[in-house]
Amino acid sequence: MYNSADSRGRGLEAQHYHILTQTIFNRPSRAAPFIAWGFLLFVVLFWRLGAASFWDPDEAHYAQTSVELIASGDWLAPYYNAQPFFDKPVLFHLLQAMPMRVLGPTEGAARLVPALAALSIVGITWWLGVTLGSAEMGLVAGLLLTVNPSLFALARYAILDTLFTAFLFGGVAILAVAALRDRPRLQYRGYVLLALATLTKGPLAIVLAGLAFAIAIAVSPDARRRLLGLRWALGLVIVAALSAPWFVYMWRRFDGPFIEGYALNENVRLFAQPLYQGQPPWWFYIQLVVVGMLPWSGLIVGRLYDGIRARRTPDAPDTFEVLLWSWIAAIVVFFSLSSFKLDHYVFPAAPALCLIAARAWSALRGDAGHRGRAGVLMGSRLVGPTLVVAGLAFAFLMIARLDLPVPALVVPGALVCAGAIVIWRSMARHAGVPMAPWVTLAALGVTYAGLLLWVVPALEQQKVVPDIARWVATAAGPGDRICSYRLNRWNTAFRFYVGRHTNVLDAPEEVRQWLAEPGQVYCASTAEAYEDLVALGLPLRVVYSRDGMWATSGQALWQRKAPSTEFVVVTRE
Repeated sequence: MYNSADSRGRGLEAQHYHILTQTIFNRPSRAAPFIAWGFLLFVVLFWRLGAASFWDPDEAHYAQTSVELIASGDWLAPYYNAQPFFDKPVLFHLLQAMPMRVLGPTEGAARLVPALAALSIVGITWWLGVTLGSAEMGLVAGLLLTVNPSLFALARYAILDTLFTAFLFGGVAILAVAALRDRPRLQYRGYVLLALATLTKGPLAIVLAGLAFAIAIAVSPDARRRLLGLRWALGLVIVAALSAPWFVYMWRRFDGPFIEGYALNENVRLFAQPLYQGQPPWWFYIQLVVVGMLPWSGLIVGRLYDGIRARRTPDAPDTFEVLLWSWIAAIVVFFSLSSFKLDHYVFPAAPALCLIAARAWSALRGDAGHRGRAGVLMGSRLVGPTLVVAGLAFAFLMIARLDLPVPALVVPGALVCAGAIVIWRSMARHAGVPMAPWVTLAALGVTYAGLLLWVVPALEQQKVVPDIARWVATAAGPGDRICSYRLNRWNTAFRFYVGRHTNVLDAPEEVRQWLAEPGQVYCASTAEAYEDLVALGLPLRVVYSRDGMWATSGQALWQRKAPSTEFVVVTRE
């Protein structure tokens, strides 16, 4: 049926794009922000994308699964090291396998889908800001997300989180526009994206979207009226119809092991039971959001403070902002309640956080002196000091942790200088608020370029397991057997770079049994683990060794200089 409101919404959207096109091509001065934005996107997402070998442990695991998908021609059931891989649905591997099949099994090809997904998240954030806010808000939100540390990291990490966020946040954004702009026909695209999110990471997509909209419905009468006007029952049917066949297929094909490995272990037990020791406390994600959104965290907290103060006044947050806060709350609360926590789980909240920060920035430009902007004004004054502290911390890291060349000092220098300029502007009485925080954006762009030019290569020199695996791949004959022993997080990188089936061993008795079989063998381990095996009487000798870094991610990466770990390849005495 023809819907006039939906038609008007499409007309306004087309008008936005027409104005943008005319601005870029006919008014070069106004096109400058978009040109600068494009340059930032290239540096953050694509420049030197494949320069680093895989970081332990997930990148190589996902890439190897996609390689085996290509080799087997079984495009429905993912395998890792010749064993069924039940951790996640198949869609990410299908998409990752496409560039890897064309370009080869390289790091750049494996990371192309996450990088493109990150680009789409930036585009969705811009579109949502323009459609439900203003052109300025959309631009600032897109810029802030572009230089967000989590986007930079995950776009260059060959795992599924950016793809999942692109589908999930894209679906939620479209449903929000359908409800708030009275465009009911648009909602069906949102349901399709939620189905794709489900095929990427499972029913979690439905849970997070449902929780966010439930929070908004509970706290806002206007959100309740608008959201309940959508056809949610039909939407669930669409999501189920598109996503359920793969889950049913895997259940019919693998029966109990799929139910146990995926449905129970990777969903129910991982959320409800403490399967792993050393998990962060419940406030981990609150802390992570505050730190991960620097230097804009003050703006976001200030906006929240101002919104709470104005909740019963005409300046109260509108329904769009309520939806943004509901989405952030749903992500943070859900994963805070989970027994298993990883830092990148909270990434889907980043686009909404950037939109909130962009609204706060627009409020400063509108009337910074308004008493209802006190929180945002205070938060804005923290941006400059945060940049200065970040620059000094980076300089310390260069000295205490990494042996970087002198030109790398441009990174802390850019941060400190930008911080000083921002502080000066905040103290100047008549200094206006620019359309976008260009000084800070430029400093962060220089930081990411410096990381790619100097920090990543310095870390790469210490990652020796890929070279050890390549040595084994060259030395081992077709009939020789290969294993890794207590490599822990490095097991997946060793498996990927050795390029053939690998036995993953963790107990001395497993090694003893493995050695009892005839034939030439090669086993990679640390020198310490090898010495323990020799002390138990196993007939082994070292044929290759390298000193390198034991961990390339997590807190261990940023600790003070730790002694190098000796990695060895051993064979029978």
